Amino acid sequence: MRQNQKTRAYGPHLLLDCYDADSDKLADVGLVFRFLDKLPKLIGMQKIGPPQMAKFDDPEIAGVTGIVMIVTSHISIHTYALKKCFFMDVFSCQAFDRKAVEKYARDTFDVGCMESKLVSRG
Repeated sequence: MRQNQKTRAYGPHLLLDCYDADSDKLADVGLVFRFLDKLPKLIGMQKIGPPQMAKFDDPEIAGVTGIVMIVTSHISIHTYALKKCFFMDVFSCQAFDRKAVEKYARDTFDVGCMESKLVSRG
């Protein structure tokens, strides 16, 4: 059901584009899993299950993709280890601490440059 945009949007969608990150950390499927496993609790969300992960070794897309479903939507990450970058989404119908997500991502993957955009969906 579409809500009246004048009263309230469906929810925030945070998009992070991160560059100059640590290649080894971006290639570490265990680290990316732990990152996704801990993030929901850090921002007050409830996981539906464990993160789902895929690792890619192709030189063009070497890295890790992961998603964790949360009661209020999802959190996803796509890392590109050889390019030292990753892209991440946090989408929820519940408000969350954007700065906490940014700090956790920056600290976990040693991000050199981060572009952050918060979109109001719905």
